[in-house]
Parts: sequence; C-alpha cells; structure tokens
Amino acid sequence: MKKTNPIIRGTRIIFALTSVVTLILGIVSCMDGQAFDSGYFSVLLTALISLAITFVPDFIANKDIMVMPMGLQALFSGFTFCAMFLGEILDFYTRFSWWDTMLHFTSGVMFSIIGYMLFLSFNRDAGVRRQLNPVIVVMFTVCFSITCGAVWEIFEFCADSLLGMNMQRWQSVMPNEQWGALQNVSNFSNPGLVNTMKDIISDALGSVLSTFFVLPLARHNNKYKKVSVPQAALLAEYSGAVSRVHAVKRTPNRERRPALAKQR
Repeated sequence: MKKTNPIIRGTRIIFALTSVVTLILGIVSCMDGQAFDSGYFSVLLTALISLAITFVPDFIANKDIMVMPMGLQALFSGFTFCAMFLGEILDFYTRFSWWDTMLHFTSGVMFSIIGYMLFLSFNRDAGVRRQLNPVIVVMFTVCFSITCGAVWEIFEFCADSLLGMNMQRWQSVMPNEQWGALQNVSNFSNPGLVNTMKDIISDALGSVLSTFFVLPLARHNNKYKKVSVPQAALLAEYSGAVSRVHAVKRTPNRERRPALAKQR
C-alpha cells in the first residue's frame, strides 16, 4: 500500500480535527440555548471543503486523468493549508498584508508545474514530445498558469457581486477625505482594482519564474532541431488549410460522408 506524504497526511488531519472541534463547539453553544453561531458554521464549511480539496489530486491520479507526482500533490496540499487554514480560518489575510500576494506568486509556480504535467499527460507519445520546440512547452505552461489565476479572479468578482463578499477587497477602508482626494487622480482609490491587478501580476511573476524549472525538463532528451522554413511557405500552408476547411464546410453532409468513407 502506497504511503501518504507526511505533508498531505498532516494537512488532512488538521482540517479533520478543525471540523470536529468546530462542530462540537457549535453544538455546545446550541445546548446553552443559543443559535448555531455563523462563525462556527463558516469555519466548519471551510475546513470540510478544504479537506475535500486535498483528495482532488488523488482522484485525478487514480483516474489516470493526468500525472500527479507525490511532490506536486504535497505542494498542492501545503498551498491549500496556507490559503484556507492559515489564510481564512486564522485570518492571515488580514494580519499580514503580504500573505495574499505571496500565495498568488506561489500559485503561479504551482500551476505552471501542473500545466507541464498536464502537457505530458495529453502528449504521452515520447517521440512526438521530443520533436516539439521546448519554448512551445514553456509558453503553454506559463499561459495555463496565468489563465488559472485569471479564472480565480473571475470567481472572486462573481462571489463579490452575487453574494456580497469582499474577496477582491473592493470595500475601501481609507478615510472619506483620503478616498475623495484620490478620485479621478489615482486608480488607488479603487481597492478592488488594485487587489485584482496585484494578484494577476503576482500570478504572472510566479509563472515566469517557473520557466527556470520547466525549461530544463522540456529540454531533457529533446531531439528537436530547428528547421528554417521561408515565411512564404508557411503562409501558403496556412492558406491551403483555410481553403480546405471552407471547402469541407460548403460540402453537403450527404456528399461528405462517402468521401470520408473512402479515406478510411
């Protein structure tokens, strides 16, 4: 039986204990004639969701959806612990102004590695991979990571807009005089914009930094050889592909099926 990484096991134990302790405290408060405290419910829900998230890499690996090395699973669990337990439950986001930025930077690195493993999982023919330019692989991982960061910002915006939350820190805490003086003068009068852009920039920096790790991996045993092809030839190939696509679209389905059958 495969042993669970200590980081993953420890993270799951902490989330499980937090759930149990919070539930007990909530029940005790109810026995005293009080309603179940919303704070207990929030912590309980956060801990349970976080506990479930730590099993996602196991599910992905067991279903052979993509390759998930144990080290990457440990990084994912550690990140979940820092973001959910320390950040949400222990309120590190408020206590330390740099905590959110640090996590976004780390997520940029982590999702770049996940993007690389996703690339390997989708291209399991080693012969095909070795003929791809390593720069293409790095571009994919960086774009994948930044996209994950952008999707998260979309989620935060939707949560703030629909549920009245403050995930993007759009609620200004500066005095009215200072806020008014910044209007139409500086974009720092919009804390939600500043928070979102800081997060995206941190994601991007982490993604770019990860290239120093991903590029050597992509170059390993790579037999790629750059072949100089004139731009005119590339343009002709592109134009020919476009023409064939349009020709297929203009062909009725009943005429297209016999042609496809002959090709098979």
